[in-house]
Amino acid sequence: MHPILFKFGDFVIGTYGLVVAIGVFFSIWLGRALARREKLDPEEVTDFFVYSVLAGFVGAKIALVIGDFSEFSERPLHFLMENLRSFGAFYGGFVAALLVGIFYIRKKKLPFWELTDITVVCLALSQGIGRWGCFLAGCCYGSPTSLPWGMYFPYVDICSDGTKIHPWPIYESILDFAIFGFLYHLFPRRRFKGQAFILYAIIYAFGRGALEFLRGDAMRGLYFGGAVSLSQIVAIAIIAAAVPCYFWRKKQAKKEDG
Repeated sequence: MHPILFKFGDFVIGTYGLVVAIGVFFSIWLGRALARREKLDPEEVTDFFVYSVLAGFVGAKIALVIGDFSEFSERPLHFLMENLRSFGAFYGGFVAALLVGIFYIRKKKLPFWELTDITVVCLALSQGIGRWGCFLAGCCYGSPTSLPWGMYFPYVDICSDGTKIHPWPIYESILDFAIFGFLYHLFPRRRFKGQAFILYAIIYAFGRGALEFLRGDAMRGLYFGGAVSLSQIVAIAIIAAAVPCYFWRKKQAKKEDG
């Protein structure tokens, strides 16, 4: 693992932060291109992305605290400093970004479904890139495995005796890039506005929920005797809401076209 990319005296450039920044840059670049295709103002879309990303970072940190509140309550300052460089829990960031995004869209009177479709295409791309930051930082690690591609993470306690674990960030990166490829292909072929956004919510929730069974870290929050994680609980709720929403939006779009 390479959690620190460069170090100049006390000045440190973390690999995770740099990779995430690269992901955000490409998502904004792609978002501007898709905005032009949808005849939206690229500058307004860029502002929307910036506000959403900032809200996402805050929401992800809050969700991280909720997921491991016992450790946070014992040593709050230590917990915050220890996790300062990590993004946090994705779904916390997703919910926070969505709420801020809705507020921004209403304030600027932007088309909701078109903008959310653009957002999820770009989000899947940035996630696929950003997970390599997780991999290089050694966080979000997997559970022990005897599979030939199992890896040794030097900073993970599970690996202290030579045990190999699932390279979980790579698994999710593959999932994210696959979702990105599907959504990018779908985008100009959508049957209705909002289709990409709702399908992203369903597919990612299902894929993330399945991959959670291969996680080895408990910091994400475990419940019901460790049977499920906070991300899996949120994923189930999102699927339960998104599936009927898909058919509702499809029906609503037909009425609008009529």
